[in-house]
Amino acid sequence: MDTEQKPDANDIPLVPEPASTEASPDVLPEGPDREKRPATRRNVIAAVFLSFLWPGLGHLLLKRRKAAALFAVPAFAVALLAIWQIVMDPLVFTASLADDSYFAAFDLIVIAFALWRVAAIAHALWIERRAVGRRFVESGVAVFLIVCIAATHGLVAYAAWTVYDTTVAIQNNDFLDQAMGSPGASATATASPTATPTKPPQPTFASGVAEPTYPITSARTAVPNPNRITFLLIGVDFETGRSTGSTDTLMVVSVDTQTRAASIVSVPRDTAGFQLYWGPWVASNFKINGLLASVYRGATKSPDPPMTTLEKEVSFLVGIPINYYAAIDMDGFARMVDAMGGVDIYNVRAINDDVARITLPAGPAHLDGNMALRYVRSRENGGSDYLRSSRQQQVLLSLEHKVVSAYGIAHFTTLMSLAGKIIQTDFPLKDAKDYVKLGQTLSDTKQCVLSPPYSWHPDNSTTHGFWTSRLDLTQVASLSVSLYGQDSAYYGQVGITPKPCQT
Repeated sequence: MDTEQKPDANDIPLVPEPASTEASPDVLPEGPDREKRPATRRNVIAAVFLSFLWPGLGHLLLKRRKAAALFAVPAFAVALLAIWQIVMDPLVFTASLADDSYFAAFDLIVIAFALWRVAAIAHALWIERRAVGRRFVESGVAVFLIVCIAATHGLVAYAAWTVYDTTVAIQNNDFLDQAMGSPGASATATASPTATPTKPPQPTFASGVAEPTYPITSARTAVPNPNRITFLLIGVDFETGRSTGSTDTLMVVSVDTQTRAASIVSVPRDTAGFQLYWGPWVASNFKINGLLASVYRGATKSPDPPMTTLEKEVSFLVGIPINYYAAIDMDGFARMVDAMGGVDIYNVRAINDDVARITLPAGPAHLDGNMALRYVRSRENGGSDYLRSSRQQQVLLSLEHKVVSAYGIAHFTTLMSLAGKIIQTDFPLKDAKDYVKLGQTLSDTKQCVLSPPYSWHPDNSTTHGFWTSRLDLTQVASLSVSLYGQDSAYYGQVGITPKPCQT
C-alpha cells in the first residue's frame, strides 16, 4: 500500500522574496557609501538647525567629519577673538569702535561670520539634496534660519555703527557755534573785555581781612608733560532767561598716566576781576562764566578763538596746561541723566531754593534729570556758588559711575544717541580706548573747589552790585603745585609751598 502522501492543493511552498534594490529611507546602506551619504530624510532638518546653531554641527550629524571640521574651526577662532575682545573688557571694546580701522575690521568680521553660517546651512542642505528630493519643508526651514542670521548679525553691526557714528557726530559737533553764532573778529587784538587797569585792581576788604598777594604772573609758563593729560569740562547753559552761552560749569580734570593719580578742580562761575593770559585785567564785575560768550560776540578781543581763549585762561589761572576740552549742553545733560535711570547723591545741606525751584532735604537722594539739573544750578538758600560747584562734581562722578555700570552698558545705544547731540570736544575719540584702560586703574582722585581760602567775596558795592568771587592766586598756586608737582606753572616760584586742598 502506497503510503506516500500527496501534497495538498492548499499547501503552497514558501519562496524567499527577492531583496529590494532600494534602501529604506530610514536605513543607511551597507558598504563604503554609508559614511558618505546618509539617506535619512528626517535628519536633514536637524542638520540644518544644528548648522544654524554652530557651523559644522550639522555636518557632524550627517557624518561628514571633514566638512564639519572645515566649518567649525574658523568659527571657533572667531568666537575666541570675540570673547577676548568683548567679555574681557566691554568698555574698552566699545571705546575701540571709535577707531575707523577697528570699526571697519569688526563689521567685516560680523558680516563674514554671517556668510559663513549661511554657507554651513546651505552646504548641509545641498549634500543631502538626493534625500530631500522635491520636498520643500527642509528648504523652507533653511531659508527661515538664514533670515534669522541676517537679522541678528545686522543688529550687531548696527550697534557697532551707532557707537562709531556717535563718535563722528561728537567730533563734528558745533552746537556752540550754532547757538552763539560765528565768533567775532579777534585775530590779533589785545584789548580786554572792558576798559581795565594794567595792574591788579584794589578791592575794598572787610575789616580784619588781609589783602592777598599775587605770584609773578609773567613767569607762569609750564612745560607740557607727555605723561599727563588734562581736560577742561564745561557745562554751557542756554536756558531762557539766563545769560546766553553761560559756562556755568568749569572743571579741570587732570590725570598723571604714570602714577595713575587724578584730580578735579572746579573754578567758580562767579570768578571775576582776574588777569587775562595775554596781559590785561578784566573789570571787577566781569565773570569768567561769560568769557566764552564775550569772545563769540567780539566784545572781548582775544588773540585766540573762543574755546581756545577759555582753555588758556583757565590753564593760566589754575597753573596746568590743558590738552583738550569737552562741552556739554546742560539741558541735554538732564536727558542723559534720565537715560541712565537717574543718579544717586548725598546732599550735605538742605536746599529750599525758589529761584532754581528745588526743595531737597539733607541726606541721600535719587535725582531724575530735571531734579539733577536744578540741583547743580541751585545757589540761593542752598549754598553759595562754591557749594554749587561741589554739587556739580558730585553729580558728574555719580553719572560717570552709572555710565560704566551694567545698566549703562545695557543702555549704551540710547546714551550714544544723546551724546552725539549734546557733547562737543576736540579730543581724538579714536584714542578713547587707551584712556578707558587708564580710567579703570586710577589709584586716587582728588577733588577741590576754588572756594575760600582760594577765593573771597568782595563787597558788592565794589562790583556795581554784582555778587562775585576773586581768586587768591597765592593759595591757588599752593594747591596747583600740590596736585601737579613740577607740571604746575607755579612750581619753583618764591613763596609757593605745596598744600593739599583745604575746602
